[in-house]
Amino acid sequence: MSDRSSPFEMISRDTIARFDEKGAALEICRIVEEPDGSAPSLCTIVHLGLPPRAPEAFIRYSSCIRESVPAYSDAPSFVIEGRPPKHPPFHSSPKDGLVVVVIAIGTHSTFITTHITIVTRLRSFIALTATMPPGVTYIPWETWGPRITACFELPFSCWSDALIGDRLATISGGTFSLFDFNSTRIWDAIRRGGNPPRHGMHLTTVKYKSVIPRGRLLKEDIVGELPYISVIKPAFVDWGFLTKYEEGLAGLSWLGGSLVSPTRNSPTLIIIKADEQDLLHIEVRTTE
Repeated sequence: MSDRSSPFEMISRDTIARFDEKGAALEICRIVEEPDGSAPSLCTIVHLGLPPRAPEAFIRYSSCIRESVPAYSDAPSFVIEGRPPKHPPFHSSPKDGLVVVVIAIGTHSTFITTHITIVTRLRSFIALTATMPPGVTYIPWETWGPRITACFELPFSCWSDALIGDRLATISGGTFSLFDFNSTRIWDAIRRGGNPPRHGMHLTTVKYKSVIPRGRLLKEDIVGELPYISVIKPAFVDWGFLTKYEEGLAGLSWLGGSLVSPTRNSPTLIIIKADEQDLLHIEVRTTE
């Protein structure tokens, strides 16, 4: 699997998701082994409808993205002397994580483009395709989408943004956004509601619903009912991209003119890590 945007994405060992341009839908296919040992065939399970568009709007492009997950070993972790064992709070596994559907909607008469990012849990996505009633070949958006997704009007790029376990991080419009869909951390955040954050921990907000207003290119508001934790803070103006860094996440900037240090010209790292209680800490590091 890859974090690269592509015509199709491996959702599980035998399941593929791809954008069906003709039907303007997400096509879910299964790889079927042939009994005679010949080359496997690809069988369409179902088409999932995307959010309804205005009559003059069309989908410029769409892709399905899932985090790449390395193979795991039972061998003990390598420990550097004098350094505590690594705590992997942004841990992912082949059976968990997120599936992201990216859609760009435009019209032939203007250059206006609306970028939509739809997020769902991998387990929910797999369960949806595994419980299809016989004979059903198409599920409209209003039937499957709102109850298991969160929707954001922002671009998600596999080159500059990041998927790490149950978290999605983006840089857009001078803003760093971290969305956490882990159920345990959401309930912990609700339980801590009203309490000020500890020193070094950034304030988090639990969102129970996401809404993208209809605007000019959509037929109706897009609503997602998947709850999540939201962490929003100003980003460096010249942040180039987000990447995995040790047990956390880093934003890298090469140029000067940031919100934190307007005159600094040396590379800058913004390190986002979580402690043993999965509380987020944000740290600025610069290199001379």
